[in-house]
Amino acid sequence: MKQLFIFLFLLPLFIFAQQSKDSLSFSTKSYTDKFLSNSFNKQLNTNFYSVNFRNSFTFNKIFFGINEQFNSTIIKTNLKNIKDEHSLNAQTNYQFNEQFNLGLDFGNNIYNDDRNVGLNKASVLTSILFLDYSPVSKLNLIPFFGFEQNNQLNEKDNGYVYGFETNVDDFNLGEFEINSIIKYRNEDISPKKNILRLLYFDFSNNISENFTNIISANYIQQRRDFYFTADKLTSDEFNISNNIQSRIETNYNIQERLKLIQNDSPFSFDLIGRIAFRDIDRKTKYISLNNIANINYDTKINELRLEFLSLIEYKKTNYNFAFRFSYTERDEKHQPNKYEGISNIVFEERKILEEQKNNSSQLANLSLNGSYIFNKNIISFTLFHRKLQYDTPSNLNFDDRDELLSIGNINFIHNFNKFFNVFINLETSINKMVYIFAERSSNNNIKRTIKFLTGGEFVSKFLITKNSAEVSANYTVFNYEELNPNYKSYSFRQFGFRDSSKIIFNKYFGVNFGGYLKLSEQGNFNWQNFSEAPQRHLEEKFIQQSFFYKYSLIEFNLGLKFFSLKTFSFINAKEKKLLTQYSSVGPTFDILINLIDKLDLKIYSWYEFIKDESNKKREIANLDLRLYYKF
Repeated sequence: MKQLFIFLFLLPLFIFAQQSKDSLSFSTKSYTDKFLSNSFNKQLNTNFYSVNFRNSFTFNKIFFGINEQFNSTIIKTNLKNIKDEHSLNAQTNYQFNEQFNLGLDFGNNIYNDDRNVGLNKASVLTSILFLDYSPVSKLNLIPFFGFEQNNQLNEKDNGYVYGFETNVDDFNLGEFEINSIIKYRNEDISPKKNILRLLYFDFSNNISENFTNIISANYIQQRRDFYFTADKLTSDEFNISNNIQSRIETNYNIQERLKLIQNDSPFSFDLIGRIAFRDIDRKTKYISLNNIANINYDTKINELRLEFLSLIEYKKTNYNFAFRFSYTERDEKHQPNKYEGISNIVFEERKILEEQKNNSSQLANLSLNGSYIFNKNIISFTLFHRKLQYDTPSNLNFDDRDELLSIGNINFIHNFNKFFNVFINLETSINKMVYIFAERSSNNNIKRTIKFLTGGEFVSKFLITKNSAEVSANYTVFNYEELNPNYKSYSFRQFGFRDSSKIIFNKYFGVNFGGYLKLSEQGNFNWQNFSEAPQRHLEEKFIQQSFFYKYSLIEFNLGLKFFSLKTFSFINAKEKKLLTQYSSVGPTFDILINLIDKLDLKIYSWYEFIKDESNKKREIANLDLRLYYKF
């Protein structure tokens, strides 16, 4: 009776909820994965340093957890730029008994960028006292209160943080199961105010052993206030240096899901229907009417979305098929906020500009995939089709279009034996884009692609090698290229070969080899004659070879890396002429050391001798250092 009373008391709060279960803010689960990593990476003129640390321990009835992350990026060009991001969260609590848990949550986030940009410094410091009360199993009520210090654009604000959270986890009520989370949070840091309102709920009914009906609902509202530099007119009129903008976003949806999974049958299906709403309201605190033309109008966005998804599967021991279908309708509307003192004529002009962004769309996706295993062969296929219809009601917007995309893929794998297998993959697609109005119809085009990929893998005790070769072609044809010389049909063809091999002489010593070759060609194309006039050719090569040596807890890799990129133009579509070239060659050195039982040190380094078409030579050292501690 007590459980039923609590459920009926909370039920009015459960009416709206989010699509998937959220997590409680003060849960100790966010500290359970323990790790420590320390890394330094230097490439070209960029240096990146990162530290990640998470740990927790429990002593008698006391819990303590800490989670820290620090990232620093240094870019050296003509001017030196340093950007630091630091996040620290810690929690400690004392469990009086199974029902009461008193805790303290601490958070500190700092962002610092020495560039002169709009937002280059910000920090948030919070200290919150919370009480976790569990009157019955699988139900938690968590009120909290604390303090926050917020610093942005040299504006320091202090205030209170308060609210409550509650969750119901797998609460059984006869034939039904309830899951819910509620969050109510206020951050009163005058003159700013941030809020969070979240209600999540799903109501699951197992109609039979194999058939389940789940009704879900979601409501979430977030408000975030932030400073931005005020323009001169606003600054002089209100005697401020920084203005305040509020962004309030509200999302709510209702969803129903029907799921059938039969243990004694290969057939199953999953159906989902959803209706969702989203509102975004942007408001600026100080508005100057001295210069109407330069007013940065606040706007509202309203979105309505209807969705339907289905999945039907048929699975047997050696073959399976899956059919998926989804359909979405979306309607988005934009409108400006009206200020006192603005004439109707000026407001209507701004309203017309915002209405040009209004749009609606219908999107349908259809796919079929399957696989079949026979003897030592596996054959699989995928068929996909998408249709998009995008409409804009404004007579000044000509972005209305229809789009069709179809993709087909088939893959075949044959295992000769436990050492050697080969594969063949063929994929083709066609994408048709049609703009409805003449103002943009010159963009109408059809893209056709085809790709053939084949390769093999050989794995033995002393040799591991993987190779693949690929040929692909892309033909893009514009419907009205004769009317607009800026749109030319073109083709893009490419050949690629990849190799990755490893020779193992003994348990200590071996050789790694990897590389690829890419040849690409782009040119003007005539679909009717299926003829091409080549315009540009690219040649890309990469080779890396290294010797590795393992001894005890240390592994060394010493090698050489080479990269080359050349671009060519064509004279009279026949003779190639070198345009640009870039090459890089240099030694590489990697080392992995297991310092102690739980501590690993990894160092990746390489030195580059760079040369380009101007014969200007450069030398660059690169370093990637990582330190891991395994708890």
